Amino acid sequence: MPIPSILKDIFWKIPFLSEKEKEKIFYAIKANLRSEKSTIDNSNRAEVLECYVKQVLMNPIYQDNDFKAIINEPYQRKNGDPKIIAYYLSQMHPTPENDAWWGKGVTEWNNVSRAVPQFVDHYQPRLPGELGFYDLRLKENLVRQMELAKMYGIYAFNWYYYWFDGKRLLERPLDMYLNSTEIDFPFCLCWANESWTKGFFGSSKEIIMKQSSTVESYRRFIVDIARYLKDKRYVQINGKKLLTVYKPQDVPDCKNTLQYWREYCKETGIGELYIVGCWTSDQSEDFIAKGFDAISEFQPGSIYNYSANINKRLPFVNENFSGAVYSYREIVENKIYQKNFSKDRMYHAVMPMWDNTPRRNNKGNLIYHGSTPALYQRWLEDVIAFNQTCTLEDNLVFINAWNEWGEGAYLEPDKRFGYAYLEATLNAIIASRI
Repeated sequence: MPIPSILKDIFWKIPFLSEKEKEKIFYAIKANLRSEKSTIDNSNRAEVLECYVKQVLMNPIYQDNDFKAIINEPYQRKNGDPKIIAYYLSQMHPTPENDAWWGKGVTEWNNVSRAVPQFVDHYQPRLPGELGFYDLRLKENLVRQMELAKMYGIYAFNWYYYWFDGKRLLERPLDMYLNSTEIDFPFCLCWANESWTKGFFGSSKEIIMKQSSTVESYRRFIVDIARYLKDKRYVQINGKKLLTVYKPQDVPDCKNTLQYWREYCKETGIGELYIVGCWTSDQSEDFIAKGFDAISEFQPGSIYNYSANINKRLPFVNENFSGAVYSYREIVENKIYQKNFSKDRMYHAVMPMWDNTPRRNNKGNLIYHGSTPALYQRWLEDVIAFNQTCTLEDNLVFINAWNEWGEGAYLEPDKRFGYAYLEATLNAIIASRI
């Protein structure tokens, strides 16, 4: 049973409680409502702890049976191949704002490196492979990411764009890419139109960067991104520039605002827009009627309400765990993701993995446990095949994500699986040709 958003907003505004007190109460209520509190079976506690210790000691050197080395023959695109678009996070570099909020030099890697397994066979910490704990201030890292993406069939990166009524954040890597015209790899933008809170490190809901909700601000946004839309590498759908909006439900005066964007782009020579709203949860709003050209699933939001909690099946070590664990295998084998296949003008989406323990530790985190490259490939093959039967502008498949390490949603190589998830992506593309 989810907590209504309006009640959450009221709760976090209570003036007579400290942020720590609010946080403690909030997660206690959440755990009770959703029966997420882990149950520790003390009858075999010694055995569980022994397995846990072995797992922790092995993690830095462990390679899964599904581990894959890098391929020798890079992908060659053919007509009709699906266009795999992976969301891209530009957070992995220090910024003055993050220095002020979290401490000097803090990035997402600080979250990733501090994560610990909450139960036996819980894959944490997730350690990067070839690319290491990279710094996106270095152009070489950006270039290598795009080389790998192209090698395994990724069509483009969908960069999160952080813009707050004229204030930009995490812009340096994107601008470096824009100015490096020799990098031959397509891109598009996803406006992450939501406020930032201290939830980045699993703490409170305190807002640290407010997203404006005025029509005037939303109109200014399209002016700000004009130079990106004009770039020759920008993704086009039948000649229209692809723009995604993370929270379409938050666009004020939505139909008129989107029309303003379209008219501005036509008048300034950019051309036409193809605007896609992200379907971040199963909801009733008709975004097509509000002016969007299409919607796209954003996993795990589309499957979340259809997932069954498996906390009670797992050998927990941390008795204070108050998050929710779901089975990735059950999602794929039961094709839970087909629940939303009937939506009008919807692009379907896949996630290779999901586990935001690095950000949340043991409080309020969400884990889809048991992902394997083979299961991910089956899901991706299903989505590619289904999209081919739909009356959409193009065969796009959105992947969450290329490098969301703090949410355990990434295609980049890691220590355990190597390049296996990238290879699974390539295999799914090739399978679609048959």
